[in-house]
Amino acid sequence: MRSSLLLLLLLSSVVMLSACPQSSVDDDDAGSDDDDAAMDDDDASDDDDAASDDDDAADDDDDDDDDSQDPGPLGWIGSPCESSADCDFDGAVCLTEDFPGGVCTQVCDLYCPDRAGHPVTFCVDTLDLPASAELGDGDCMSRCDFSHFPDSGCRPGWSCQIASRANEPNTDMFVCLPGDDTDLSSCHFELAERGVGFEPTIREPDTPDTHPWLDCIIEDPVYLKSPVLGLHFATSDGTPDDEVLVSCETARALADTAVDVLPFDAVTLLHMGTYNCRVISGTDTLSEHAFANAIDIYGFEMATGDYYTLVADWEHNTSQPSGQAAQWLYEAAHRWDDEDIWNIILTPNYNAAHDNHFHVDKTPGADYLGVADGHCGAQGLLGEDRL
Repeated sequence: MRSSLLLLLLLSSVVMLSACPQSSVDDDDAGSDDDDAAMDDDDASDDDDAASDDDDAADDDDDDDDDSQDPGPLGWIGSPCESSADCDFDGAVCLTEDFPGGVCTQVCDLYCPDRAGHPVTFCVDTLDLPASAELGDGDCMSRCDFSHFPDSGCRPGWSCQIASRANEPNTDMFVCLPGDDTDLSSCHFELAERGVGFEPTIREPDTPDTHPWLDCIIEDPVYLKSPVLGLHFATSDGTPDDEVLVSCETARALADTAVDVLPFDAVTLLHMGTYNCRVISGTDTLSEHAFANAIDIYGFEMATGDYYTLVADWEHNTSQPSGQAAQWLYEAAHRWDDEDIWNIILTPNYNAAHDNHFHVDKTPGADYLGVADGHCGAQGLLGEDRL
C-alpha cells in the first residue's frame, strides 16, 4: 500500500547527498491532525484525578483477596455498591448477583452519561452481561481505564473485555465486566506495567475523503492520558490536552520520550496532532498519521517556564546550533534516533511543511533522521514489509 513512498525516496536521494531532502516522506502540512481530541463514542472523556482512598479492611484469609484493593471512584456508573442508595444519580440500580462487589448502573438503549473523575461509560447490550442484568436493552457499565485502575484497567473482580453497544451491535468497546478473562493485548499490559495511564479503545476503519479506496486502521488504539510518567501534553498554543489517540506502540514511544526528556527539565510536550486519516501530500500513500503511528511535536515547556519550540528556536542547516533551546532540540532528536525511540524523525530541515515541528513516527522497519549533521540521508527508511 505504501510502496509509492519508496519511489519518492529514490527520487530525492540525489538531493540528500548534499543537503537535507526537500521532498516528502510524510508531508504533514502545518495545520495538522487533531482527530485525537474527539471521542469515538458516548461523551467527552473524563480522565481526571479521582481515585478513592476508600480501602477496605484487611483480608481475613490467606488468599490475595480483592477486597483489600482500591475499588476506585465511588457513587457513579461502574462503582461498587450494596444497594442503589450507594449510587449517587437518578435512575440508579445496584446489581449484586453475578457482579463482584456490586455495580451501580442504569438502563440504557444506546448511550450513557459520564461524570468527571470517573471512567467513561458505555451502554452494554444485555446479551453480553449475566442474565441477572437483563433490565432493558442495555445496562451502563464503565469502560476500561488504566489511569484509575493501573493493574488491569478495572476494579477488583472485573476484567477488560470487548462488548457490543445495545441496539448498535456493530459498535464494540473495551468495558469492565465480571470475571478474569481479558481481551487486552500484551502491549496494553506493558503500558500498564510501566505505570502509564490510558484507556484502550476500538476504532472502526476510516477512509480519507480524497482516497475512499484506502483504509485507515489503528492497531490497538488507546487514549493516552496526560501526564505520561510525569510529562504533560498540550496543544501548540499551550492549551492542556487531557489525552491523545495513538496506537499502543506509539503510546510506548511517547512513554519512552517522556523518560528521555524529563531529566532535561521538560515538563510539557506541545503537539500539533496524532491521528488523521489522510494521505501524504501529493501522493496516494497513507500517512503514518492515518495509523495513529505519528505525532507532530511543536516543542516543549521547560521547568523554568521557558518554551523551546521548533518554529522559534530551531537553527537550520547546522550540526552545531548555538542557542540553548536550539541545542536542546537538536540533541533531543539525536537521542531519540540513537535510542530507537522513533523510527522516523523529520526536523524543520526536512522541508518547508515541517518548519514548525518534529514529525516523529513508528513506521515499521524504518530508520531515518532528517537533520543537518553531515550524514543527512535515508538509511533503511523502508523495511522489506513496506516495499
